[in-house]
Order: sequence, then structure tokens, then C-alpha cells
Amino acid sequence: MRIPGTAQEKRGFQYFFTNTARELTGYYASSFWEYLILQASAAEPSLRHAVVAIAALHEEFTNKRLGRSSPGHDNSESRFAINQYMKAVSHLRRSLSAGKQAPLTALMSCLLFVCFDYLRGHSDSAMMHLQSGLEILRDLGSRSEEDRDIAQQSIAPLFMRLSAQSILYIDTRNSFDKRRFAKQLMHIKTKEPALIPESFEDLEEARYALDVATNGLFRVFYICDGK
Repeated sequence: MRIPGTAQEKRGFQYFFTNTARELTGYYASSFWEYLILQASAAEPSLRHAVVAIAALHEEFTNKRLGRSSPGHDNSESRFAINQYMKAVSHLRRSLSAGKQAPLTALMSCLLFVCFDYLRGHSDSAMMHLQSGLEILRDLGSRSEEDRDIAQQSIAPLFMRLSAQSILYIDTRNSFDKRRFAKQLMHIKTKEPALIPESFEDLEEARYALDVATNGLFRVFYICDGK
């Protein structure tokens, strides 16, 4: 697979898919981090620059933890990461302004921007991107069946997890705004099983069922809290 860009950008792209994606996936398989974002970011500049930006931050954190970095090197990596992030945002804005941006690409960009801003500790900006992504997810009902299937199967569950974690642990807004944000999750559709089976075929299926149950409980109890 040929990846456009500078040598540093190509290295960052490789670092993401050999190191960062594994950290984001954790112990579970993820079609989004392992396949979907790889294929899409190779073709879409906004996704590619966002992936490289996240990789640069991840490598910087890793080097600090292992004691491999120097202050000057840290600043260089941070500047490179922010530069890549700004390029990603710029590409996305131009495509949106021209009406040429596919909704799925915009949705994946929002998810990557959320990850980048959380890594930097910029929770307010991350929440704005999360909000934008939820709005795109809500509007995907009028798009093609293929787009809806991809979003519901691979992307919506990630947004649901991020939203719940953000409200519980990161969001600093007041309770009213948090409940209003939580209500938006009621409109997000995922590929949910009709019934939770008595046994699971694999760990991914078990996690998916747990997500369904957790999301339902979160929405009911959090939205009702304080009423």
C-alpha cells in the first residue's frame, strides 16, 4: 500500500498501525481500528493526517514513559503532532465546504479528533468533536444502506463508549447539560442482537452484548438522575 506524504508522515502512519491501533483496540478485536480506518486513511487526507497526529502523541508518551526522550525532542514531536492535526482539520473543512466530503469520512474524522484532543487533555474540544460525530450519526438514517450498516456495526459502538466515558469521567459541564447530551444517545442506532445468548462464540461477541446492556443502563439511569 503506497501512502503519500513526507518520510516523517509515512513513519507516523506505520507507527499508528503497528503500535497505536493495538493500544486503542485493547484486548478485543476491532474492525474499525484494524481494518476500516487503515483502508480509509490511506485514501483520505483528513483521516491520514489525524492518524499520524495521534501516532506522534502516542510515541511521545511512550518515549517519556521509557525515559527515551529529551526536552527538545518532546517539543519537536508535539509540534509535529499539532501540525498534522491542523492539516487534518483543514482538509476536512475544505471538503465539507465544497460539499465533497462523504459522511462516513467526516464521522471517522470526528472520532480521531476526539482521541487526539483527549490525549492532549483538551476535553472541551474533544466534547465538541464528539457532539459533531453524534449529529452525523443521527443524520445517517437518510444515507445509503451500506453507510448505515458500517456506521451501526463498526463506528456507533465506539461513539457510545466514548460518550458514556466522557460524561462519567471527563465532561465538566453542569448536570443539566450532561443529561441533555446523554439524551442524544437515545437516537444513536447500533447493530444490537435481539436477545443476549446464553453462550458466546468469542470474546468480541461477549463484549458486544455487554456494551448493549451497559449502554441501556447508562441511558436509563443517567437521564433519569436528577429529574
